Amino acid sequence: MKDRSLLLERLMTAQGDLRRRFIEMASPTLQAEFAEVGGTTLHQMEVVRRLLLGDGMSMREVAEAQGIGLSGATQLIDRLERRGLVTRVRDVRDRRVQHVVPTERARDLAARFKAGMRRASAEVFTALDDSELQTYVDLTERIAATVPNDAGEHLRRATA
Repeated sequence: MKDRSLLLERLMTAQGDLRRRFIEMASPTLQAEFAEVGGTTLHQMEVVRRLLLGDGMSMREVAEAQGIGLSGATQLIDRLERRGLVTRVRDVRDRRVQHVVPTERARDLAARFKAGMRRASAEVFTALDDSELQTYVDLTERIAATVPNDAGEHLRRATA
């Protein structure tokens, strides 16, 4: 068990280092891209990416997805709105609810961001040969697809 704890500590450190490598490799290109849109940050791009996955999100959903309070989400969305990356739309059924919807400008920026991350991935993963990369991808997909036991229980109760 002690070995597993040490391995998990090493993993957390390595994940932080890997994230920094991605940012370093992507930064020159992405910083120029983000400067075009008023200095958009990686944190803000994560919100834009999440919005693009669906048809937008409510302000509460944005706050929950980012792990921040409603006032923090409002400030975040205000900045994205000033940059022309999102718009707010009132819910037709409940006027108190606002949905945040990505703009075409956000779609364009996200496509350029994704291309920059692809270039960074190609550079970062030169440390692995094809077989090692295959193993890394397989393991990462397996971990990402795992639903914790308590999450499954939570989902069962929510749908009951």
